[in-house]
Amino acid sequence: MKLQKFKERNKKQKVIIIFTIACVILITGVFLYKTFASFQVIKNEDMINGSIEDPGDIYFAFYKDNKIQKDMPTKEQGYVLDEKNSYCGVTGGNDSDIKVHITKNDMIFVEGVTTSRTKCNLYFVKGAYILGKGVPIVESDDGLYEVTHDDSTLDEKWKTIEYRYAGSNPDNYITFNNETWRIIGLVNVETSEGKVEQRVKIVRKDSIQNVQWNDSPYVNDWNKASLMKLLNTGDYYNREGDYETIGLTESAKEKIDDSILWNLGGVKYEDRQPVTNEIYKYERSSNVFEDNNYLWQTDNHGVALMYPSDYGYAVGGTNDNRTKCVIQTKLSAYNICTSENWLYLTNEYDFEWLLTHLAWKNPEDNYTFVFEIFKNVRNSGSVYGVIFDVSYNQHVSQFRPTLYLKTNVFITSGSGKDNDPYQIAQISK
Repeated sequence: MKLQKFKERNKKQKVIIIFTIACVILITGVFLYKTFASFQVIKNEDMINGSIEDPGDIYFAFYKDNKIQKDMPTKEQGYVLDEKNSYCGVTGGNDSDIKVHITKNDMIFVEGVTTSRTKCNLYFVKGAYILGKGVPIVESDDGLYEVTHDDSTLDEKWKTIEYRYAGSNPDNYITFNNETWRIIGLVNVETSEGKVEQRVKIVRKDSIQNVQWNDSPYVNDWNKASLMKLLNTGDYYNREGDYETIGLTESAKEKIDDSILWNLGGVKYEDRQPVTNEIYKYERSSNVFEDNNYLWQTDNHGVALMYPSDYGYAVGGTNDNRTKCVIQTKLSAYNICTSENWLYLTNEYDFEWLLTHLAWKNPEDNYTFVFEIFKNVRNSGSVYGVIFDVSYNQHVSQFRPTLYLKTNVFITSGSGKDNDPYQIAQISK
């Protein structure tokens, strides 16, 4: 009897042990399921330019606005990869050696993976592709802003969204022409075929000083300006004379989009102190002074100046500050907006040339006008139409070359910070 009882107790112990093992297996299975259930398997052959040394699967979890998604959000939906918050690792943690990018064609680019069963948490946010790199949109402080053009009086073809860098110092530094330039944004342009498309627009970080906008009196048409000739056929373009060290290199010239029609619409006299949204509309109009051309054909290589609206839209900060400056404040009173405007240069020079003219002539004195950023103490940072006539045609100012990049130019490295500017390369098509 004692032996029988011993056997029965042994049997119960075995059941308990088996049950315990089964529970452990079940819990482990649930844990593993939970760990991988949200991840989509993508084979190595689906990677673009991957550097996976050990063949195996990679698991991706896609998040759109912090919510898990079955499929990867796309650029057509207005989403880009938030590289700052996305991460990969073998156990789901962050492996800093693994880098993930999403190309403008919504293909996944992975590098640095050395083991199989790597898991990546990819977070997608509203944004735009700048030279192939997804950049999230911000609504305050420094960064890339979405600008909606919906003025009822604006030509229909321009009623689209743009993306512009704004704030006191956004991460928009780029190396171009062996110098540091900065990205204005992804802006709307008209091509030589008459289509409105988007191009990345850049401006030289530092200004070049003491040149005339034009060396002939009464002329405020960019097509005829001596500064236009300097930038596109003269010493700056040819890297000669005073510009032998800062003029355009051959590599830089290859990256400039010369298929763009630059709009040269002028501002009416009665609106000579416009707000940013208003001058954007004027710049793209056919309103001009006398027989000025309202377009500039970039057969002359496509280097120009900033528009007043480029300067106006560069204000960031809080929502209230941006609304006040971009929508409510006249450019002639923009001295109150300069602290949050990265395009404002604080230096010793008094003026900086802009591209746009005033479509009006003083009937008494025959004065004609072009717009400038004032740098004197009282109105520092404000934009005015400056007198341009026989007695004043020796007036000189600083300027910053501005241009559009071709669509086959891409960012290859860098963070866009001032000490780590974006590096770019031209990909043959």
